[in-house]
Parts: sequence; structure tokens; C-alpha cells
Amino acid sequence: MNNKLELLAPAGNEESFIAAVNAGADAVYMGLGKHNARVMAKNFTLNSYINCIHYAHIRGVKVYLTLNTLVSDDEISEAIEMLIKLYEAGLDAVILQDIGLADIIHKVMPNLHMHASTQMSAYSLEQVKFLESLGFKRVVLARELTLEEIKYITDNTDVEIEAFVHGALCVSVSGQCLLSLAIGTRSANRGACAQPCRMRYTLCKDNDRLTPKTYILSKKDIFGLDILDKIIDSNITSLKIEGRNKSPEYVSLVISKYRKYIDEYVKNNTLNVDLDDEKDLLQMFNRNGKSHGYLDGVKYKDSITTLSPKNTGLYLGEVIEKKGKYVKVKLEEDIDLHDGIEIYSKKGVSSTIVTCINDSKMKLINKKCNRGDIVYLGDIKEDYINPKDKIYKTSRYKLNLELQNKYVQKNIRQRSLVLNITIKKDSPITLSAIINDEMYIYNTNVIPEVSINKELTLEDLNNVFSKTQDTGIKFEKVVGYVEKGLFLKISELNEIRRNFVSKVEEKYKVKNDISNCNNLLKTVQKDKFRHKKKNINQCKNVLSVFSYDDKKDYDEIYSKKYGRKIERIDFQINDYIKNSTSIFHNYSKYNLGVVIPNLILSNLDKYVKDNLERLLQQGVKTIILGTFKYISLILELKKKYEFVLIADYSFNISNTYSAIFMNNLGFDIITPAFDADIEQINEMGKYVNVELIDDYIVAMTSRYCILGSFIENRKNGELCSSPCIHGNYYLEDTYGEKYNIVCNNIDCVMKILKEHKINKEGLNKNLSYIRNNII
Repeated sequence: MNNKLELLAPAGNEESFIAAVNAGADAVYMGLGKHNARVMAKNFTLNSYINCIHYAHIRGVKVYLTLNTLVSDDEISEAIEMLIKLYEAGLDAVILQDIGLADIIHKVMPNLHMHASTQMSAYSLEQVKFLESLGFKRVVLARELTLEEIKYITDNTDVEIEAFVHGALCVSVSGQCLLSLAIGTRSANRGACAQPCRMRYTLCKDNDRLTPKTYILSKKDIFGLDILDKIIDSNITSLKIEGRNKSPEYVSLVISKYRKYIDEYVKNNTLNVDLDDEKDLLQMFNRNGKSHGYLDGVKYKDSITTLSPKNTGLYLGEVIEKKGKYVKVKLEEDIDLHDGIEIYSKKGVSSTIVTCINDSKMKLINKKCNRGDIVYLGDIKEDYINPKDKIYKTSRYKLNLELQNKYVQKNIRQRSLVLNITIKKDSPITLSAIINDEMYIYNTNVIPEVSINKELTLEDLNNVFSKTQDTGIKFEKVVGYVEKGLFLKISELNEIRRNFVSKVEEKYKVKNDISNCNNLLKTVQKDKFRHKKKNINQCKNVLSVFSYDDKKDYDEIYSKKYGRKIERIDFQINDYIKNSTSIFHNYSKYNLGVVIPNLILSNLDKYVKDNLERLLQQGVKTIILGTFKYISLILELKKKYEFVLIADYSFNISNTYSAIFMNNLGFDIITPAFDADIEQINEMGKYVNVELIDDYIVAMTSRYCILGSFIENRKNGELCSSPCIHGNYYLEDTYGEKYNIVCNNIDCVMKILKEHKINKEGLNKNLSYIRNNII
């Protein structure tokens, strides 16, 4: 059994934080107003955050800061200064995406635990070990991994492993979705995702529409409660609940249910999830059904919520008839006044609160009705509701009220201590307790009186010291020595209790030494300006080919378009699998590059490891790397062969510190993050060689195959017939915008491409190369 198991809760505001602590979380992750991946949440001020750290530590709960977005050069000092203050106040760990920021933090605050965010797209043991070598104590794995794949990682590393087990699931690998920014101005890597995956799309082939316009990219949420035994047995350190944009009621319900069944399984090694508990969780929030995400394998159409991208709650029944402002329904679930419902009609969705309930004879009853009852529900204002329209119960009023009363803004969680007290004649009263594994002794200046009528007993002391409900400390019992014949006024005992509790709470507040942090930060900043740019022989303008067709004459097709001769052609490594002989024969006059993309799974992984050296021997002169999975292998090959190593834009390099870090690691050229603006790119270009992407970017990388789901209607475990190699597929959104689909049928990885042109205004061309991605 995993003895370090942690239940990790989200908090987007103070109410959710209190709810998480009260409901039984071992740790809470939360962000400040800036630099976190949920900037739309209310979040915390610096002072309120520090107060929450103290509140949590008194109760034995850890706090992790979500500093998990990309940062620009002009934001780094502010982020570090903010972090230093939280570190001083006892922050337990910081969750990071930005590799340059992580490097600075490790140098400035080497004792602060760093957790690699899921935004770092870690999906392999090699990545976990690399991140460990950089100083990370924990890695939050990509949400696309199965429990079998997770267990392989946990079995082969001592680094703490964290995984999402409940909540929203992105269709793209986290950190690798550029779609929100590509179609607007809101960057997922900056915490402002507009969730374009929750929009309607049509799947097309050539000019044919293959599906109606619906939510074919919208993933169902992860629901891990009913496979909690398998999750725990995978030896994950931390079970993470998604939901920093969710309500305090949501947080308290999910945490309390997972707490209940984690404790049950750890104690009894059995898991028996009550159906009512499952229903409560699904009622609180689900997207059209239960899903385990990828935990029990890669899923297809049944992992998508085509009905709605929002909460659908529980299915209540279908409309039998519409009568005035009432709908008649035979209930599939209980219903009560003030519950929320939604009716799905062909003309729209009607959302309302149940304000009145009539029985089957239209008699007003306004009380809870049970599954199987036939009732009329009102007040339904829309006229477009028709028989057979589906009704869903989206909220249960009494459940929310119960959670508010039980968990939200209540001080119900306390740290239990045994109080030892010594009361002797003519001596000051002494109290003690074990605090942080050490004996803490508190000497009062109160001397007991000789009793006249009633003498003091341990029973009296237990009664007085039990009155700590408004604090974070609870004395489960009072032991010690009370000499007979002594007396103290209740007011004096109460004052002793209040003072002692205050002292104990202060003992649980951590104050880390930050005296040298600012000096270390200045050293890091000076080191940046000492970095010297490498000189390499590399053409300034190149073409990168995403889909391979050996009948194409690239010079003929693209020389007119770009007004120049092609000097380098880059092929994805899976294209070399199919066509390496013809590639080297037909394109030997070019500088050939191989692209190793951001997500490579088991089948292609074997090819990369078995054949990469052979490709270098055959004449590949450039490697464009998109993942840390192969960094150790490639750096070893760099000792034997001369080639240019390029960091692809999937590394999300957005500031000079990250660029310099990658350069020092061994990369000759850096492709900046898609989020980086011209000013940031020019600044990076002063220190490293920069290559930019023009024409097409990979806007989304996914383990979910839309073609397998909606062309083949593939079931879990069925073999792929590779529809992706037969024709050109694309998505079309409600505005008519088109997004090309390119699939790697070796490992069934789907990429969605979006055309993107660089705004070259203000770009220092002497500092940059241009890579034209074509398909």
C-alpha cells in the first residue's frame, strides 16, 4: 500500500479553500491573480494567500502555489519576488510550467519543492527522470496516460508522481494546445483558454461533410471514484482533483467522497462505492455521462459529450406533454423545489429552476417527488418545448445547501493534540504538547490557589480545554498531574487555554530563511547578460514538410510562393519510417532534417531509439526536437555526429532565461513559444539563435482520434484501419474556419493544424531564421 498517498484539492477562492480543508484534503493547490493557469478564477491576494498557508499548516494541510504558466522577461522579477514572500511564509511547493523560471527558482530557493506541472507534457519515464535531474521533486503527469503506463513510471522512479483522477479533461495534451490563441488572443499557456474544444465542429473530407456540426472535440470529465482501488495500486503519490473554476460546494463534495473511499481502501483493502455517492458526484457536475478519461485505456466516441459541453447532471426523463408553463414527465430521478433542470430541444436548450410541482392530475403539491412519479414541472417559459425532448436535472438545491452548511466557511477541521498539564501548590502552571515531533513546554505565570470549597480535577480541565471550536487546535484529552486541594477560577483557566492555543498555532507557522534569496537572484540575472550567442552555419529560410508525398517537386511548387530556393527540408520521423529510401534518394541535394514531435508513444518510440543514429549516418543534418523524452539520447549522439539541434515550439520557450537554459543544455537553435511576441523574440535573439514558424502550426496534439471515433466508430481495444491515410480530413467551425487533421497512424496521435502567418513587422531578421511549415 502507498503510505505517502495524498488527496490534492483545488481552490479558486477562499471559500473553496476552506471547503477543501474541511472536507479532508491533504493538500490544496491554488494561485494568485497572475501567472496561474486559471486566471478566470477569483484567486487570492498575497496577504490572503499567506493567511491560508498559516490556516492550512495549523491543521496539517499543505499548500502548493500554481505558478504554472509561461512568463515573459518583464514578468519574471515580479513572479520571483512574490514567490519569495510566500516561501518565507512556509509555502510547501510551487507548480511550474516555464523551464527558465524553474531554473531560476531552483537557484534562488533551492529548498523549495518544485512540482512539474501537467503543462510540461510529461508522459514518459525519460521525461520524469530528466525533470528530476533539474531539481523537481514531483511530476504531474500528462492526463493522457493509462494506469498501466503510470505504474510503469512509478515503478521505475523515486520522484513523487501526481495524476488527475477527477474533473475536466482537455482533448489536447496539456501544454500543447495553441488553438485558443491561434483563433483569438487568449492563450491556454497563459491561463486564459477560451475553450475552443467545447465549440461545435463538422468533420469533413475533401469537400464532403461527414458529421453534423456538434461537440466532437468536447471530452467528458474524468470520474475515478469507482476505480479508486486501481488508481491507488498504481502507486501514485498524489491524487489530484481538477476544479479551480468550480464552486466551493463542488470542491467539498468531491473531496469528501474521495476522502471517504481512500480511507476505506487503505484500511480494509476493499472498495465498495455507494451508488448514491456516485450519483451525488454526477449530479454536481458531469458532461453527459461517466468516463475514466484515459486511466483505463484510450477511448473513442464514448469519451465525447456531443450533447453539450456543459454540466448535464442526471437524466430526469423525457417530455410527455407541454401544458402551459408546465412539462409533464415520468421521473427517472427524484426532483424537488429549487432544483435546476435543462430541457434539450431541437430549437435550443431551456434552463430553469423548478418553482412549482404538480401531480399527474395537475394538483399543486410542491414537495419532493420520487423516481417513477408522473408530475408536471414549472415554470417553463419557452414555447419550443415538444414531447420526447430530454430533461436533465442539473442541480440539487438541498445537496448544495447541505454542503454549504457542513463545509463552506466553517471551522470543522482541527489538529488533535494531547495536552499535558502540571498544577502544583506554590508553582506556576506548566502545559506541554508534542508539536512537530518535539515537546513544546509553555510556562504560565499563574499560581493556583488553595481550595476552600471545590478542588480542581482533571475532569474540570478536560471540560475547559475542550472549548476550542473557533481555533485550529483540538485537545483530544488532557493528562498530567493536578495536586489535590488546589483551585483556579474558570476565567483564569480560559485565559490559559486561549494563550496556549495561540502559542501552539504560532508553532505550526513556518518561517523560511530568505536572507540570501535576493542576492542569488541578482547573480542569476547577471549570468544572463554574460551568455554568448553561438555561431552556426544554417540557412536563414527553410521549409518543413508535414505530410509526405514523394511525387512532389518542392522547388517547382514553392520557389515561386516564397521567392527563393529551398535549402532544407524537414520530415517528421514517422515519414522516414515509410519513405526513408526515397527521401534520401530524391532529396539528397537538400539539407535534410528530422522532426521528432512532442508526443511519441510506444510503437514510434521503438523506431526512434532503434533508427535515429542510422538516419544521422545516412545524412540527416538537423534534428528538430519537440520533447525532453529523447534529450539524453540526442546529446550522446551529438558527441559522435555533426548536426544542428533545434528546440521546437512545443517546448513553449517564452523568455530569455528559458532560451538560454535550452542553449546551455545543447540546443543550437530555439523556436520560441507561439505565445511569444515580437519584442520577446527579438530579446531572445540577442542571446540564442532563433527560428520562427510560418504558414502552419500544430494547434492541438491529442491521443483521442476523431477519425477512429466518427469514421470507423471504433470501440475500445479494436484495431485501427488507418482512415487517416485515405484522403484529406479537416474540421470546420461555426464561422467557416478550417483546421487540417494530420494523424500518425503508428501510435494513433492526432494533430490539428492551423494556418498562421508571422507578423514580421518589428522583427529583427538578423536574429531569426524562418521555417515555413507546409502540408
